Amino acid sequence: MSSVKQSAIWELETRQLLLPKLDHEVIECEDFIAADEDTCRFAVTDGATEAFDARNWARRLAQSWVQTQSALTAAEFREWVATEGRELHDSWNGLNLSWYSEEKARTGSFAALVGVELDFKTDSPSWNAIALGDSCLLHCRKGSVLKSLPLSRPENFNSAPVLVASDASMHETSMTSVVIDSGNCNDRDVLLLLSDAMACWFLERFEKGDLDPDQLLKTKKDHELKQFFDDERLAGRMRNDDLAVLRIELISGE
Repeated sequence: MSSVKQSAIWELETRQLLLPKLDHEVIECEDFIAADEDTCRFAVTDGATEAFDARNWARRLAQSWVQTQSALTAAEFREWVATEGRELHDSWNGLNLSWYSEEKARTGSFAALVGVELDFKTDSPSWNAIALGDSCLLHCRKGSVLKSLPLSRPENFNSAPVLVASDASMHETSMTSVVIDSGNCNDRDVLLLLSDAMACWFLERFEKGDLDPDQLLKTKKDHELKQFFDDERLAGRMRNDDLAVLRIELISGE
């Protein structure tokens, strides 16, 4: 957990957790978390397992998004993704691939992305977010979920979400599914960035009334959280998938 002063009166407290599928190593995890507390930009991505080089695509998207100063409008986002996609494809030049991998590479790579930028220029902080796919941002306040995007119900999650494609020829249709939103924050508000399995589990538990959204990643130690989510996956209450969660709490010093 880290805590960073963002203005004369506001502080950010962040914590993150990244877990691979059960019986997998961390190096195999295709979820990524990126955070830049200086620019107040944060992202979670989830590479599509079936896609070619999905892990690198998810990592590139997460790391690059928090470092860029734009990509918060649909036009900026499309241009930024096209640039990142070209660089990813260029990195494949000269690779000695099997025929099967060559076939997959022709369709490019895919990943879900949710990114949020916090603004402390006024007395009341605000956030701006962009998402494509099924990684989600949840804005929580005093035990309630004020907003969940791009998906808001557990039944909205499926096996074929529209994802961020590295091949720009697919953007004409995929970019119509980009979700852009914003909100204002109060003292002790919590923003959660979650990959799909975590987001679906969270929303299902919240709807049943057996989860306080403000407390996720608040008190348990890392090894306790790992054991808890391992147990949830083993019991079938959560899909056995890579898990990523970034918790951001805004704290006023007034």
